[in-house]
Amino acid sequence: MTRTQSVRGASPKIDCHTHLFPGNYLKELKRMNIPLGQTIDDRFTSLEKRLSDMDEAGIHRQVISLAMPGVDMATPEKAVQLSRVVNDELASISAADDRFIGLASLPMLSPLDAAEELERAVKDLGLRGAGIFTNVQGKPIDLKEFWPVYERASGLGVPLFIHPIAPVNAEIYQDYHLLAILGFPFETTHAATRLALSGLLEEIPDLIFVLSHMGGTLPYLVGRIDEGNRIYHAYQSEISRPPSEYLKKMYLDAASFFEPALNCALSFWEAEKILVGSDYPYAWVGDLRRCTESIEDLNLDDGDTEKILHENAERILKLNA
Repeated sequence: MTRTQSVRGASPKIDCHTHLFPGNYLKELKRMNIPLGQTIDDRFTSLEKRLSDMDEAGIHRQVISLAMPGVDMATPEKAVQLSRVVNDELASISAADDRFIGLASLPMLSPLDAAEELERAVKDLGLRGAGIFTNVQGKPIDLKEFWPVYERASGLGVPLFIHPIAPVNAEIYQDYHLLAILGFPFETTHAATRLALSGLLEEIPDLIFVLSHMGGTLPYLVGRIDEGNRIYHAYQSEISRPPSEYLKKMYLDAASFFEPALNCALSFWEAEKILVGSDYPYAWVGDLRRCTESIEDLNLDDGDTEKILHENAERILKLNA
């Protein structure tokens, strides 16, 4: 028996954007003399605290993934080692309690190894997809060298959750905490737009991407991206249709609790492509109550609300399979 039963009775709520630092990962970083680069409390490491917070907020299940700095901070060899440590522990957590749904970390510094690790994580460990970052030590993730990872994800039928990491020009965001406030959503916007323009989703049309933080600024900029592609198409002809058609294939988590922004995203992506997301336990965004209340307060019809609260996640993560 798992603790899922403690919140059963209400409509299921699946939070698709949360972070956990596995204990063995932290130990391995220390052994490798790699700094974590942030101060964390027990919500980042303790399952009991996390479960208590979930119960209090009425969250049935959480998708857990590694936050930045991820595994690609040193050499490709160390990245492979770190990813295996992370994935083994997330798989153990997910197997012990079905309230947790693990996403693999991939050593993207070595894309062929990343593809192999994704297959191991899904087939051998039972993880439901993977999290990747918006750049790999400064390299944009639409580059062809990373496509073997995307081909493997497509073949396995699992989603890739795209989360921002510090951009190469992070120094311009140092004042006013602008890296978190603006730098991260701009990173997601940039990465997703490049992926849409690259031709990747023409070549691999069933590839599933989930964009964090409601796609950054994409809901506001989709029209501008289409217009730019129309004007400059001769210089970026990898796609045969407007980039908005590829952007619309992507999913967004709703880790933005601002009603006008949510309505903007819904008007283009519609309820079928929106997932609940809190960014827990990062306190400035990660509000477990607001992540679902902000959806319920939109007064959508019951069918659309259920899609966002749990049905979309159940579908792409194959939770009922």
